[in-house]
Amino acid sequence: MTRHLGTSLIISLLGVAACAGKSATTVPGVAGSWNGSFRQSQTAASSVIGPATAPKSAAYGSITLTPAEGRPGYFKVELSASAPVDPNTQLAWAIFSGPCGSPGPSVAGINEFPALEISSGGGNVRTVMGLSLDPHGSYHANVYWSSRASDVSNVMMCANLTP
Repeated sequence: MTRHLGTSLIISLLGVAACAGKSATTVPGVAGSWNGSFRQSQTAASSVIGPATAPKSAAYGSITLTPAEGRPGYFKVELSASAPVDPNTQLAWAIFSGPCGSPGPSVAGINEFPALEISSGGGNVRTVMGLSLDPHGSYHANVYWSSRASDVSNVMMCANLTP
């Protein structure tokens, strides 16, 4: 009887461990909603690439990523921005791993992010994109001074994304 009790105890403990392991794992690409508010980067305020006369608070906006219903790994992206650029200017934007200012990799190909067209000081992007986001990861979105996402010296504004 002691032998049977010991075997039952071991099997029960293995079952509990297996269940605990399953609930603790995360699946990359599965995440809830993410939000962020853009703020003009410190380098953008003094950059020769951007308008030299623009006040520090001239560029602002927000971004929201919401899981696309019935499409795992896809997100509805809503980005709105106001920027001190000429009307009908197209600006690049992208989402990267890590907090603002970090050189993390983008979560999708740079060319997959549709252009943000600014007219009369503001613009919007509404799209659905396949993005690999870890629910426990850290991400940020950059908007650039030009139609090409290049490096941090070309970043107009950044938003840290929070779940």
